[in-house]
Amino acid sequence: MKLVLVVNRTKEQAVRAALDIASWCRARGIECVEVSGSLREARDAVARAATQASEVVACARTQASDLVACALGGDGTVLRAAAIAVEHGIPVLGVNVGSLGFLSQTSLDLLFPALESLARGEYSVEGRMRLGFESADCSGSALNDLVVAAVEPRLLKMSLSWGGEPATALSGDGMIFSTPTGTTAYSLSLGGPIVVPTAECLVVTSHAAHVLGVRSLVFSRDDTIQLSASAEVRLVADGDEVGRLPAGREISVRRAANPTLLVRPAGARGFFATLTDKLNWPGTERRQAS
Repeated sequence: MKLVLVVNRTKEQAVRAALDIASWCRARGIECVEVSGSLREARDAVARAATQASEVVACARTQASDLVACALGGDGTVLRAAAIAVEHGIPVLGVNVGSLGFLSQTSLDLLFPALESLARGEYSVEGRMRLGFESADCSGSALNDLVVAAVEPRLLKMSLSWGGEPATALSGDGMIFSTPTGTTAYSLSLGGPIVVPTAECLVVTSHAAHVLGVRSLVFSRDDTIQLSASAEVRLVADGDEVGRLPAGREISVRRAANPTLLVRPAGARGFFATLTDKLNWPGTERRQAS
């Protein structure tokens, strides 16, 4: 096995954990490398690691791989690791060193039992749909969401098309395109639905729409959606601004070709247990206790 570490170096606990992992790897003859720098530099480092690895998962959901990316930080670190690893089909193990850690599959307390499970091949790999976006000005993909928002504080007039036909036109602060994984992030805070993360669909939720009764829209995994706005907009993918579009310029959103692969160590908690722990979902254990 070979570990690629993606570390949030603003968190002291994450830095200490990275040093401990490096020592653990040396004691077991496991190669360990940390990637840093810009997203492009990190991707180049991962590409070199993938080239040297003898076996890499290629969009498989239950296979094991000898190359795993380990994200030490919060959800933002997992999103960064996912962006680095997706091109090479490398699975990501999220280790929560943040306040929420919704995307993480283990914690600092359970880190080394999880790594031991990885070393023994006792884990599964879960595919998570990514969304792809493209315009004349920029393109890319995201695991959580793509946010389209005004550059200046003003009301946007937005037009949404589905399959080349007009779907809706409304005014508001912006629009959020979300994957099932991302429905528990920004979209949820705006009243969007919760979708189980292994589903494959696209959720569109408006932000501060100036109309009564507007609801989120759920589209098929095979649909393509177009959006244009009346003023210049920012494009924010998984929390990072990735470009700007002038007024009237159209952007297309669809399912990305490659999913993100997330590692599930043996004994990892399920989706609804995580909802209960992190977002106060009324889980069955809580109802029975009351």
